[in-house]
Amino acid sequence: MNFALPSLLFVLALCFSPRVLADAPKDDAVEIVRAEFGLFDAGDPRKTRFTETSVVPRRKEQRYGWVIEVRTKKRSLSVREEYLLPSSEKTASETRDASGRTVFFLPHERRVQVSQRQLVPAGNRIFGEWVVGPDEPAGHRHLQVIVEDGLAADFEFDME
Repeated sequence: MNFALPSLLFVLALCFSPRVLADAPKDDAVEIVRAEFGLFDAGDPRKTRFTETSVVPRRKEQRYGWVIEVRTKKRSLSVREEYLLPSSEKTASETRDASGRTVFFLPHERRVQVSQRQLVPAGNRIFGEWVVGPDEPAGHRHLQVIVEDGLAADFEFDME
């Protein structure tokens, strides 16, 4: 019996040594397995269908977005979307100020719209969804999805 206590202490010391703890998987690690961009269709009330594509029809209420498969032990993930939109202004313009100097107005090629939220993985997947608005301009888009401060996906698509 006297031998059992020191053996137990030795085994416990090995289990909690810094080297063993360093080799253990981190609970806060997030691995991106796969990322897809496409259309959501909720025509069937029992399930939503996702179809991968890089072209979004410019139909009012068309649902589109992304699905990212993750491996993590975290219960929720911090997700930020950076959405680059085309400019509504196509050409530069000029005018004169009060002193007669020429003033140029240059259109911004893009503007960034950012959303940030906490998402709970469902079946090891997180989802981001957008809806085409009534005045949504046609054009090329660029969407970046950042999960836990790391770039998880970089999507480019066209709104037609």
